[in-house]
Amino acid sequence: MKDVVDRDKEDFETFLSDDDFNNAHAAEDRVDFLKLGIKVKDDPTMSKYMEGDIAMDDPKKFVEENNQLGRNAIKQQYRRWPSAEIPYTLSNQYGNYARSVIAKAMKEYHDKTCVRFVPRDERRHQDYIYIHPDDGCYSLVGKTGGRQPVSLDSGCIQLGTIVHELMHAVGFFHEQSRQDRDTYIEIVWRNVMNGADDQFEKYNLNVIDHLNEPYDYASIMHYGPYAFSGSGKKTIIPRKGGAEKMGQRIAFSDGDLRKINRLYTCNAPKSNVVNNQHRPQPMPQNNQNHVQNRPPNNQMRPQVPQQPFVANGRWGFRPMVFGK
Repeated sequence: MKDVVDRDKEDFETFLSDDDFNNAHAAEDRVDFLKLGIKVKDDPTMSKYMEGDIAMDDPKKFVEENNQLGRNAIKQQYRRWPSAEIPYTLSNQYGNYARSVIAKAMKEYHDKTCVRFVPRDERRHQDYIYIHPDDGCYSLVGKTGGRQPVSLDSGCIQLGTIVHELMHAVGFFHEQSRQDRDTYIEIVWRNVMNGADDQFEKYNLNVIDHLNEPYDYASIMHYGPYAFSGSGKKTIIPRKGGAEKMGQRIAFSDGDLRKINRLYTCNAPKSNVVNNQHRPQPMPQNNQNHVQNRPPNNQMRPQVPQQPFVANGRWGFRPMVFGK
């Protein structure tokens, strides 16, 4: 497994190489959850954060800041990445296979959207994502400032899972968090595992902007039918047709691509460039280095989580995780 993650190696921040991107085309997923029929509760993106894989540095502040805004996507300009460029660093603990799959996921964005993941230049980039193998799969939503974590441990090194987590960092919530979701899906609350009700939060139009896109069962950001099931039975049942791909972690849907490009006001990918042109040198090791009760009749829930959750004491707040 050391070609995925080697925790015996010294951990410092580095970048993907041109070889990683050149090898990306040959990188294949070793696990296909859809083909194996694995229920989504076993999906590595189903974890203990807010909405499974969404982490927040301060959930109360985040919601208060967005209470008068509308967003499935970040609406405030300051939470979008300037020029659609997302500076990143990468843990040195990833092996060759993991690096090639991460490169392949980034290449999906480079080929199909105007978003670019660029190696962080510490002289220019104060805000950036740090991709590292922490505990599970999770990401903050949009640009939050400073070094923000994207966790991809060994169980997360699958193309669709990485694309999903990066889409959180780009600025998107889960599809089933939309205010209009009850028209399209039924949450079977009796099948939801104890303590996981808040994994199915939905947000009103003060929090989520649909970007003029219809509800998308096929979005790579949608939960699967067995998300957080405590009984092995379905927790999400579609109300309309066309939901065969619900919960897929294979590729962007057409709607995903339209929303990303619309959020960043671009119509097509930027012109092709060398993936790591002008790559800065690796940096030395960094020394610093709600659950709420479900309301009756499935009403909209309050927006402010009551308890923050701390991740391994490494950084700030970690709300309850929701699945991918």
